[in-house]
Amino acid sequence: MKKGLSYSNWNEKTSFRLYFTLDASVLGRELCVLLLTLACQNLPFSDGSRNIAKVIPPLHLTGGGSRSGAMTNLARRFRLVPIQVILFLAALFCFVMWQRSKKVNLEAKWQEIRDEELKKYQGMREVSLDFIRHAGHVDYRIEDLGEDELNGMNETQLMVTVHSFLDNADAICKRRIRMGSLNVGGWEICDDDLVRPKQPPCLVYSFGAPERFAFEDDISRVYKCEVHAFKVDMEGGDYNRSDLIFVHPFGVGKYTEITPAGKELYTFGDIRTILNHKKRNIDVVKLDIEYAEWSALYNMLDEEELDNVRQVLVEYHLGALPSEDRLRRMLRILRGMSKAGFRKFYVHKSPKGSFHHPNFPVVRSKSYEIHYLNQNYLKKKDKKYDDEEDEEDEEEEEDEDEEK
Repeated sequence: MKKGLSYSNWNEKTSFRLYFTLDASVLGRELCVLLLTLACQNLPFSDGSRNIAKVIPPLHLTGGGSRSGAMTNLARRFRLVPIQVILFLAALFCFVMWQRSKKVNLEAKWQEIRDEELKKYQGMREVSLDFIRHAGHVDYRIEDLGEDELNGMNETQLMVTVHSFLDNADAICKRRIRMGSLNVGGWEICDDDLVRPKQPPCLVYSFGAPERFAFEDDISRVYKCEVHAFKVDMEGGDYNRSDLIFVHPFGVGKYTEITPAGKELYTFGDIRTILNHKKRNIDVVKLDIEYAEWSALYNMLDEEELDNVRQVLVEYHLGALPSEDRLRRMLRILRGMSKAGFRKFYVHKSPKGSFHHPNFPVVRSKSYEIHYLNQNYLKKKDKKYDDEEDEEDEEEEEDEDEEK
């Protein structure tokens, strides 16, 4: 029996005959094509009406049996319903079912990929949770990791330490407010009293993501912060996106240089000098610069440029299988951030690029969004407030003595 659609002229009206087998996949595909075709064209009935009854008479369903009768009875129930309504609902149903089938196919494909990856490691012993609990640092105790111990670690120990540390928070933020999108491009701001951006004149540095401004727009609008967005891949010169958002066509790096690709980079300290911000506290620094965060943070820590920064938001890119030397360099940066007083109040694994490795019993991410608050900065503020309270108490005692 012939499969497919055939259109013919019938009494100067556009009609159709649908031939099909009862194969579900063929029927579903051709039904969607038919409905979309009808929905996108005008049916030129002689009386100008758009009624499903005009289509029902020439509709012949071949396949036999009770199914054909059931479909005919169903069609008769809707003889008085405008065809546009029927076509719209049917097309919507087809679209939903098509999307569901795509999701199922993606899940099946993901399972196949994961099974193939696991086959690579057959015969290798997967590390246990007890090993992860013992070897994986999750908090500030990473500061105690000495160079001799770090250099003596094998690949498994390095992988477990890096992923364990990045996957766990070690500070509490009682109130978080998300700036920007709920998906890609959004970041959490800790709104606790001592660490929240001061309103105004708070100062924010945002590096990366040249095509997105949702984070910058929100934090300038909500906190009234002065925001400097650094878009190294942007064409053109500096410009003002708004009264509070200033966009610059250069980025941050380990050195001040023009790269072979023609990108203009400055060290963090040089950027602060250029913008005349050396003596200003910075409330938030965001780094989303695609693997360049490691070298940029190395310079920031080495030059102690983060001492007066309240919060640092950074996306760490690891890749699937970094070498042992690269893992050690990553751990040195993470250890340096912890020694500088930065604590993770929120962590998020990117679902893109997840992978399975025998060094971990569960799926890992190739990148982590880490949200830091500066614990040392908070301690300085606590001390300042304590000193202010002591001064107030002394003034009250002096007033009481004078009254006596």
